[in-house]
Amino acid sequence: MNEVIIIGAGAAGLAAGQRLRAAGWNVLLLEARERIGGRIWTDHRYGPVELGAEFIHGAQATTWQYVQAAGLRTQAWGSDRRFARRGTMLATDDPCIALTYQFYEAVTTYAGPERSVADVMASLADPDEPAAQMTLRWLANLEGADPARLSATALAHERRTSTNGEANFHLLDGYATLVAAMAAGLTIKTGAPVTKIAWQRGEVVVTLMDGTQHVAPRVVITVPLGVLQAGAITFTPELPATKQAALERIAMGHVTKLVLWFDRQCWEPFTIMSTDGKIVTWWPVVSTTTPALMGYQGGAAALALAHMSEDQVLTLALNELTSFFGSEVRQAWLGGRMSAWSNDPWSNGAYSYSPVGMGSARAMLAAPVDDVLYFAGEACATNGHLATVHGAIESGHQAAQAILENQGTELIA
Repeated sequence: MNEVIIIGAGAAGLAAGQRLRAAGWNVLLLEARERIGGRIWTDHRYGPVELGAEFIHGAQATTWQYVQAAGLRTQAWGSDRRFARRGTMLATDDPCIALTYQFYEAVTTYAGPERSVADVMASLADPDEPAAQMTLRWLANLEGADPARLSATALAHERRTSTNGEANFHLLDGYATLVAAMAAGLTIKTGAPVTKIAWQRGEVVVTLMDGTQHVAPRVVITVPLGVLQAGAITFTPELPATKQAALERIAMGHVTKLVLWFDRQCWEPFTIMSTDGKIVTWWPVVSTTTPALMGYQGGAAALALAHMSEDQVLTLALNELTSFFGSEVRQAWLGGRMSAWSNDPWSNGAYSYSPVGMGSARAMLAAPVDDVLYFAGEACATNGHLATVHGAIESGHQAAQAILENQGTELIA
């Protein structure tokens, strides 16, 4: 009998598995997809490009312990941001840019009574102010969130408590290399979606979609928040009321990414560009063997694209890039690909964000249930590291450590 079953072979599940394996435990990971990595997904068509998680966020991120142990190659990402409005790149001294940064700083350092980001922005500027609109789009994109729900109070708290650092880094050979390193030595069954978990003290029966069952004394549940919120897994008995309340109070964000490949670079160098177009953010991909641009949109903009076909979105993206960089981009275009995480049944969204009224729901979600059910994943992060790979890794480590420390202890959440 496996001592621990881990549901999900993304960053949290792999991290929990390695920590338990190192302690001498038998571990089985069950992954719904036919691949491991979860919301880490690397495309290798023209060299590695990330359809999911892309960056190591911060020089102190927990991710580095795995990166360095595996000897993976990385490159620091630049910090300069350009802005574009109405199809034209703004001059770096355009007053709209300075005002956008001013608004962004005011919102992300907000310290008053709990209010939404949209509410705070409304107190700072007229809704028709271009810099205000740009700031809201920037934050909605970054957090994958609805600014009318996103808590400015929580956002500022998360910024203050985060310890990973400000810089960003790319894995030059792709995030898939990190996934492979984290999976080494683990027993993983892919194509194994879990539909039911029957639990009691000392025994968990996990049922897969094909009817196969696996039994163990404990289970670590690392599936994304959106999957749990959708009720894709049935619990018998039901989860405690506190756990259900936590699931209701945390919000799942939305992200749609698209990559466009070109046979030559036909744009002036830049690190990242925020726009007022349908494609909210663009950046050049540094890890591909042919020039590529990544389009990224979160929140409502992500959902709008997710409801369109891939061909429609790529045509739209190419039109917007043509307005920025000229007709040469159309001539140089090789093709593209879209990943709409809200359309993925094994994630039902991209990553979590903190809405107004969330309170201590993340800690409630992360709490073990009676030394039987353990939870991990970026939505369980309570230290400001939500929505990140390193936050997921840390939650996996914490769940594993709780198992090692809490054997036989009554821990009903």
